[in-house]
Amino acid sequence: MKFTLNWLKDHLDTEASLQEITDRLTMLGLELESVEDRAAAFAPFRVARVIEAVQHPNADRLRVCRVDPGDGTEVQVVCGAPNARTGMKGVFAPSGSYIPGTDLNLKAGKIRGEESNGMLLSERELGLSDDHEGIIDLPEDAPVGQPYAEFAGLNDPVIDIAITPDRADCLGVRGIARDLAAAGLGTLKPLDTSPVPGSFDSPMRFVVDLPEDQKHLCPAVSGRYFRGVKNGPSPSWMQDRLRAVGLRPISALVDITNYVMLDLGRPLHAYDAAKVDGDLVIRLAKPGESYLALNGREYAFDDEMIVIGDAHGVDDLAGVMGGERTGVGDETTDMFLEIAIFDPNSVAATGRKLGLLSDARFRFERGLDQTGPWWGAEVAARLVLEICGGEASHVTVTGDEPAWRRDLSLRPARIAELCGVEVPADEAVRILTALGFEVSGGGEQLTVIPPPWRGDVEGEADLVEEVVRVFGYDRIEPVSLDLTSVVGHAALTPDQNRRRLAKRALAGRGMMEAITFSFLPGEQAALFGGGQAELKLVNPISADLDTMRPSILPNLLAAAARNANQGYPDLAMFEVGPAYAGDRPDDQSWTAVGLRHGQTGARDWRQADRPVDLFDAKADAIELLEVLEAPAGNLQVSTDAPDWYHPGRSGCLRLGPKVLARFGEIHPRILSAFDLRGPAVAFEVMLDAVPSPKKKGPQRPLLARNPFQPVKRDFAFVVDAETPVEKVSRAAAGADKALIDGVHVFDEYRGPGVAAEAKSIAIEVTLQPTQATLTDDEIEAVSAKIVAAVQKHTGGTLRA
Repeated sequence: MKFTLNWLKDHLDTEASLQEITDRLTMLGLELESVEDRAAAFAPFRVARVIEAVQHPNADRLRVCRVDPGDGTEVQVVCGAPNARTGMKGVFAPSGSYIPGTDLNLKAGKIRGEESNGMLLSERELGLSDDHEGIIDLPEDAPVGQPYAEFAGLNDPVIDIAITPDRADCLGVRGIARDLAAAGLGTLKPLDTSPVPGSFDSPMRFVVDLPEDQKHLCPAVSGRYFRGVKNGPSPSWMQDRLRAVGLRPISALVDITNYVMLDLGRPLHAYDAAKVDGDLVIRLAKPGESYLALNGREYAFDDEMIVIGDAHGVDDLAGVMGGERTGVGDETTDMFLEIAIFDPNSVAATGRKLGLLSDARFRFERGLDQTGPWWGAEVAARLVLEICGGEASHVTVTGDEPAWRRDLSLRPARIAELCGVEVPADEAVRILTALGFEVSGGGEQLTVIPPPWRGDVEGEADLVEEVVRVFGYDRIEPVSLDLTSVVGHAALTPDQNRRRLAKRALAGRGMMEAITFSFLPGEQAALFGGGQAELKLVNPISADLDTMRPSILPNLLAAAARNANQGYPDLAMFEVGPAYAGDRPDDQSWTAVGLRHGQTGARDWRQADRPVDLFDAKADAIELLEVLEAPAGNLQVSTDAPDWYHPGRSGCLRLGPKVLARFGEIHPRILSAFDLRGPAVAFEVMLDAVPSPKKKGPQRPLLARNPFQPVKRDFAFVVDAETPVEKVSRAAAGADKALIDGVHVFDEYRGPGVAAEAKSIAIEVTLQPTQATLTDDEIEAVSAKIVAAVQKHTGGTLRA
């Protein structure tokens, strides 16, 4: 929100300095963004008198001027302006100055043989407007030598503050002045909202044609007809203020609507009455309707948008932007003014759908003064008649004033309880009254009625905030927190640390981290056991992202498809994040999900690449569980993976009945739904199901150096074809836990020499002595234990 200091003083009677005002604005919650000294750019320019202006001897369109800049010297300037003449007063720029409007560094020189040591400036060259028909012609009483910024009032600093979404009342200069007055920096001047007498009945009115259950979308609108107006340029003071805050002056009628919006926070809209056919109807748009907006672009509507139109169709998007067809112009003599209340949610939704942001929408969607249609018609009429002349009609109002009055309770004792500062009760009453609240009662409880422009104040805590921010947050004494422990707590919880470790482990396996939305299309959610009604989003950011995800895997599959379509089919990615089984807090779980697609690596003559398979995904899951210190050696593999995995090429890693992870190839049906060509494998580790490590002490044990040579022995067992290989390796590993350091499966054979219903599994067993080098007898004894253990648990026999 931008405004100038003098503009603020139109509403605030104060002797406070600029520094005091800007400091207090920040303390009031109206954070200062910047203060711009506009006079700095105009510092070199002075009011000057043209002593003599004669025809240039060598150019028909140039004049040679002798100029008195007010410093006791005379300067010769060559000027091409048609209005340069002897005796006039203008704006002089000396050589060496910077001309802001044309981005020119002015230098002394010769023009057609005549010396020129400066410049007489036009409004365009000063950057004040687009007018460059001639140089600025100042009044006779303009003091020669005075800085032009001071003479023209351009030394008024521009203040820019940040407005939080709840403070719509401060989207007008008067609201800011009200806050400063309540804070003791002056007195709020009265606003003249007295009735402006009308001399005739308005020939036009507003008709609200909305369904009964949607009347709240436009509860009230007022209109006022003006005839015989002259729509020329607005006064210079109004143009200067509009330019100062970044708005381009257009015409008096348009500038008045913009000025009232910035001054009082009340958007208005002016129609050229001659271009409107009949009454103006406020209604819901019909699908397919469109209009040409004032910004020169065409927009199409849907049936949830509020529009205003006449017999020829729509020409105003309510609360957002008017249309070009009925807009006022220089030829306008009859004007119809609109001051309406529109539903903030409807205006915000319309603006978002169309990608259309305007100053009016910015204010409407934050909530406006509910009494605006009544006092706004009087304030605007006074400006129109003063600037444009003509005569005004009686005010025509459609609808009733919304029921904005509400009684809130405030216990003065709650101020100290909530904010830690003692505010005397009478001071609290004074602050609230100065802010426009009606306060009654006394003692331990006050009854407070917020003003119609403070729709954000809904309860006692809001009233406490209003009192304390004006009283001064800096008056709250700092109090140190009591220490609950001498030793500080860890910055991360165990669960947060586990997620961090999971990300590091998966990145270490060459996988890239992906970050996706926690929602996805409903049809994709259904493929992964989701899509329930309670997981549908009421207000999704996109029409297709309408459901909370039951798993991260579909998001990674969609990302893989996008990468493959762009020429990057071979990838490995992971994401650690939440998944949702229902709408209760307990239904949210954290998972680490990884996806590998395509080949294991780029094609290279030094090594052979291969398609990814389920063992890649299994290895990813097991290594992650080991990093998380899960008892990986006790895991069992089951074949009951969900149906989005291939039924014969997938599995689950269990610890008893609890599933810690699942892995496998993605089902061809799922790949087809995502338009993704295989192969693709994935794993899902349920972080919440992984048990916390029971051991205490350092995270890693000390390194134990072993001087004894390990011994490796190979065994081949013939087992039933349906026997899991894991059962063989687990049985061998359990034969002698003190000596057996590892079991590695390196071959599976089916064919001649092995029965049709059997298979041969070859394993390598590593024996690691700790006390002495193993003898042949000890090795044979351990080997016999291994054979016996495998035979006992699997029925397998040593292959001959």
